Amino acid sequence: MKAKVYFTLLVGLALLALPARGDEVLVAAAASLKDALAELAPLCLKQTGVTLTPNLAASGVLALQIKTGAPADIFISADDATMDGLEQAGLLQPGSRAKLLSNTLVFVVPVDSQLKLDGPAALTQESVKHIGIGDPKTVPAGHYTTDYLDKSKVLAAVQGKLVPLDNVRTVLAAVASHNVDIGAVYRTDAASEKKVREVFAATGANAPAINYPLAIVKATRAPAASAKVREFLLSEVARAVFARYGFSLPEKSTAPHPAAPANSGTAK
Repeated sequence: MKAKVYFTLLVGLALLALPARGDEVLVAAAASLKDALAELAPLCLKQTGVTLTPNLAASGVLALQIKTGAPADIFISADDATMDGLEQAGLLQPGSRAKLLSNTLVFVVPVDSQLKLDGPAALTQESVKHIGIGDPKTVPAGHYTTDYLDKSKVLAAVQGKLVPLDNVRTVLAAVASHNVDIGAVYRTDAASEKKVREVFAATGANAPAINYPLAIVKATRAPAASAKVREFLLSEVARAVFARYGFSLPEKSTAPHPAAPANSGTAK
């Protein structure tokens, strides 16, 4: 009996030692936000007392995780369509969605590449063998790329050269390591890697409108803490960090601050 009581006491003390779940917010975010969120996490903790823990992957992969019940408190997608899907499925907290950032699609080559490329038509030349892109099925950047190439009337000619990869950071690494001749990434990603250089950007009428919406996941286990992190990510402090990494900023969001439920203390 004494042994059982002692064991129960130890378990109780161990549970008390665990950090409160409500003090941590899991942010499922597009892989292109890796560097900015790494810098923002300690600032968030300092300002809000909440630990911002990123879960980085392709937006489509993260959306599928959320749909299947994987833990997530906030979702930041690299496109509106993926966020629309979750919203239509009733998986987002009403009133919490806001436009966070914008970006630009660019094409990069290894810094020592001798290829002469000045636009999408140049991708059809024989010297270009492999073009790295995010998998259009799950990576918004990949969908943006194929749509841009289609509108530029070169998709059919380069289809056999396309190499679909897990996310934009994987594409960036493939270019930097010479595993592909050229890759389509976001301008913010290109700026983070010294082993690549931008050769042209998707501009003009065919350029995709690249938006990063943010929303609180309806099934969040930390609604009060998530509301604090949402407010922080939309704050001027966070916007300044995003801007330094090359993201474009929309006009200050006027989306309503989601009210946390009355019983939104530490979630279990």
